[in-house]
Amino acid sequence: MSNAVLGAGLLADAIARRPPSMLVVARDGWDTGDWSAAHDRGEPWLPVWTELDRVVVGPVVRPGEPGCVWCLQKWRSSAPQRDQWTAELRKDDRIATQPSPWLSDFAADAVHELVHSGAARDCCWYLDLRDLSVTRHAFLPDPLCPVCGVLPDDTAAQAAITPLPRPKPKARASRIRELSESRLTELYVDAETGVVAPPNGLRDSLFPLAEAVLAEYGYRGEAGFGRTRDFASCRATAVAEALERLGGQWPWGKRTTVRGSYAELAGDALDPRSLGLFPPERYQEPDCPYQPFTEDAVVSWVWAYSFRRARPVLVPETYAYYRTAMQPGARADKPFTFEISNGCALGGCLEEAILHGILEVVERDAFLMTWYARMPVPEVDLARAPDPRVGLVVERLERTGYRVRVFDMTLTEAIPAFWVLAQDTTGDTTRPRVVCTSGSALDPVAAVLTALGELAPIVEQEVRRYPAEAERARRMAADPDLVRIMTDHSLCSATPEAFDRFSFLLSGDRRTGWDQLGRDPWPFHADLRDDLTEAVDRMLAGGTDVVVVNQTSPLHEAADLHCVKVIVPGALPMTFGHRNRRVTDLPRLREVPHRLGYAPRPLTDADLNPHPHPFP
Repeated sequence: MSNAVLGAGLLADAIARRPPSMLVVARDGWDTGDWSAAHDRGEPWLPVWTELDRVVVGPVVRPGEPGCVWCLQKWRSSAPQRDQWTAELRKDDRIATQPSPWLSDFAADAVHELVHSGAARDCCWYLDLRDLSVTRHAFLPDPLCPVCGVLPDDTAAQAAITPLPRPKPKARASRIRELSESRLTELYVDAETGVVAPPNGLRDSLFPLAEAVLAEYGYRGEAGFGRTRDFASCRATAVAEALERLGGQWPWGKRTTVRGSYAELAGDALDPRSLGLFPPERYQEPDCPYQPFTEDAVVSWVWAYSFRRARPVLVPETYAYYRTAMQPGARADKPFTFEISNGCALGGCLEEAILHGILEVVERDAFLMTWYARMPVPEVDLARAPDPRVGLVVERLERTGYRVRVFDMTLTEAIPAFWVLAQDTTGDTTRPRVVCTSGSALDPVAAVLTALGELAPIVEQEVRRYPAEAERARRMAADPDLVRIMTDHSLCSATPEAFDRFSFLLSGDRRTGWDQLGRDPWPFHADLRDDLTEAVDRMLAGGTDVVVVNQTSPLHEAADLHCVKVIVPGALPMTFGHRNRRVTDLPRLREVPHRLGYAPRPLTDADLNPHPHPFP
């Protein structure tokens, strides 16, 4: 046997006929016991092994560099569509060491050629033993890999942000470039080894829609959705949103190092009370998975950047990332509250990501403010929309038997935000009575179009599921504690019994024209940095802060993407499950409706809407 080949069997013999340029570990079965010994030599090496009906070749492993066979195996084991039985078979030594009965001399010769011509560090090859077809499967290094992953420590210096000039392709744009479907697919999409599974285009929907499911790395079922005007851009957007979800789960780009109590760290830390906590009685419930905040509670903290303080600050890790409890191998703190992806955003540069994170926080804050304060915000006259696309989308939606209504819920920061609502006109009690969502953008037309694009698939989804869920919906309308998960909110609000809860919004005649939208119209900047500065200044002038956690990881950097979570202390945080709503000790909720003229005085707790919000 050649010194360049480690292993025994048909494959090892075939490869050794022409000594390879690097060490090859070859097995006719699933046995990977030689990998650690090969890696310990500290030289490049290539794994080759057989899994019943296929031979896997690669990747080239270079000790000390990111990207190894253990990374590959992690992505493969996390593939959403993987064969569930294979993981169990690999655990059985009798099967792992058994050569595949499908392995032939022809197959061994094909593997010999792959080893000498096709091996690479960023991919593996599958040789199908049924027909000898060959497929290439690319992968990215796993930043959390215990063998090759090396995360830098999270530091205050890393968190500092200095916005840079970012010229825009046109004045009304809010992004510096379009997403490239081909580039995103090349880097991230693979059914076997990808960070994201191949997107599914849902072609029976009212408008183009695509879903891209993340690899099940600790959490099952996370997905991104694309809703645009064509399926190609839908697929790209779905992959991008999946990558945004990935960034928000737990730290992929740095190692959390700060641990302590708020009392110890208060000089540098954001006060969790400013982010909205639960009322004290919530923490006393037997099934409550959260811990009450005290200044002496010891938790992990990550560095973020505060635009108001103009310096880095510490944020509890469970606020900065919303699935820390599911990070493999990590010790997670019990969080103070329920947290989701609210404020997470992806961009082609850091400035773009922060801007879109602000827009999402503004949109959700305005929606919840409108609901909890029951603000009678004005309805937009859709018939006179300055962009014909608005009318076309509305007309297509209204063919389904719903009247589309849009309400201007822009708050004191004067960043455009709109509530969109579909109201049933058929009288059919097997259909949802009301479905709604929201949108925000720098330009009112863009904000409305975004919101309508969100509304269309939600209407379809609710129409399909409501008949079977109608009785449960009525029970939730009567008992809000039954509203436990995200989809319960729109279902509960769709019942006839809940319709009068929307009277503050739907009654009366408060029409407004497009020329009246926005108390302070957004200027048309040529540089995205100016848009970000404008947005931050408006938030600061309104009495809030903009705090940014940079969630960018090597996985995002592969496509020159940036991922952040924007946190706005005092803003109403979007939550799901009625018992998880966070309205305690948030003065803005009491004061802003009064300042806007929607309430005769600052609100009290007794004034707040007691019903579950209808955000889908």
